[in-house]
Amino acid sequence: MRTETPPLRRLAGMGALVLATALGACATITPQQEVQLGLQQAREINQQLPIVSDAALEQYINSLGDQLVRQARRQFDYTFYIVNTDAVNAFALPGGFVYVNRGLIEQTENLSELAGVLAHEIAHVEERHGAEQLERAQTANLVVAIPYILTGRTPTGLERAAVGIAGTAYLTRHSREAEREADRVAVSLLVGAGISPQGLITFFQKLLSERQRRPSQLEQWFSTHPLTEERIRDVQSVLNTVPPAQLRNLTTTSAAYRDFKARMQRYPQPPAEFRTGR
Repeated sequence: MRTETPPLRRLAGMGALVLATALGACATITPQQEVQLGLQQAREINQQLPIVSDAALEQYINSLGDQLVRQARRQFDYTFYIVNTDAVNAFALPGGFVYVNRGLIEQTENLSELAGVLAHEIAHVEERHGAEQLERAQTANLVVAIPYILTGRTPTGLERAAVGIAGTAYLTRHSREAEREADRVAVSLLVGAGISPQGLITFFQKLLSERQRRPSQLEQWFSTHPLTEERIRDVQSVLNTVPPAQLRNLTTTSAAYRDFKARMQRYPQPPAEFRTGR
């Protein structure tokens, strides 16, 4: 009897083969390779995840993302996707492919919180955190290592739905230093875009306070983005270095954000396998 390969294992295997073939013997990943690898992985991920298909929602998240990207130095052609799951998470692939879960959007209370998350994920791409993980994995043994990069650990429960595991692809787990670096860059992107960076702090504070109350919906975020009170204090320290004049009159929220969130709440509920259910 033929046994069907689980979707997560299939995706991990495909990712390993694609990456091994594309990278070959080259240890340093070029920007062109980042785009190629990110595009290939995005195509595979989009076949596995319930990507939101609504023109107005897509337009808003890409417009907000583009506003931040205009402040970036690498100038990839970024694409932003919404994943229809109630799990709280976001991730980015090399080359400028950014995913944000519906559950995270619904946790935000204003524009600055949502923009803060997007800026953080853009910063991971800007600082080559995913590409650096691939380079390290290739040195060790790419074909063997990639499935573990894709999964991070043996998946259970909702993780097998691939939202925060296969979906996270190269960026399953960031180091604390990578997170701090992404936070610092995110502040710069937000201020340059005219958006208050205070949303980074308020959203992180909210996640920490919610962790005990709703662990199932937040476990993906904490497994992929180390978050502590110290990290929040670090972000505040970065904000303290920004001249007060630059922080005046920055946008905290907007009518467009409120319309976006209301429309998101009316969108059909996630498929059963993409709900935390707890």
